[in-house]
This record gives sequence, C-alpha cells and structure tokens, in this order.
Amino acid sequence: MKTSTLNPVVKPDLGNRRGVGVWAFLLALCTVGALAHVAVRMHSIQIAYALGRERRANTELEEQRRRLNIEIGMLKDPDRIIGIAREKLGMGPPAPENVVRLSSGSLTPPLAAAAPPPSRGRK
Repeated sequence: MKTSTLNPVVKPDLGNRRGVGVWAFLLALCTVGALAHVAVRMHSIQIAYALGRERRANTELEEQRRRLNIEIGMLKDPDRIIGIAREKLGMGPPAPENVVRLSSGSLTPPLAAAAPPPSRGRK
C-alpha cells in the first residue's frame, strides 16, 4: 500500500485580512486629517504674516499722512504767503491812486474813461 502524504490545504483567515484593511483605511483617514490640519494651520500662519505686513504698511501710511498734514499747515501759513508775495513776487499794498472805488455801481470818472483792459494774449 502506498502512503501518500497529503499536504493539508491552508485556507487564509479572511477575518484577519478584513481587519487589516479597516485599520489601513483608518490610518489613511487619520493621515489625511492630520495633513489637512497642518495645511489649515500653515494657511493661518501665512495670513497672520500678511496681516502683520499690512498693519506695518498702514502705520507707515498714517505717519506719512500726519507729516503731510503738518507740511500743508506750514505751507498755508499766512505769514509765509505774505513773505513770498512781497519778496519773490514784489507785491505790496496798492498805492492810493491804484485803488478803484465804486460809487452807485459805476466806476469813478477818471478810470471809466480809460482804455479797456489789455487782452491776455488769446485771440
């Protein structure tokens, strides 16, 4: 009689494989969640840096506006304007003969008969 040894057929346990698949899926899901959390955190840090830059620019612009308002105030100073008018433009108070007085809506006789004012170069 011939004895043959038969190798027993080993059937894999499908329950264990399913468990590994579920664990792999959960691990992948947790990894995706962690990556999403890191991405959101990085985005919030970038926004914070951009906000800091904009606040710094805003502060600089406010300081520039303050300086310009001070400069405008100095340029509008009446004493400065009078000084420029007198020194650079040669202006001064009018002579008494240059003052034109209106009486009842018409010019005084000596100036009314004068020639019309010269044109300003336009034709």
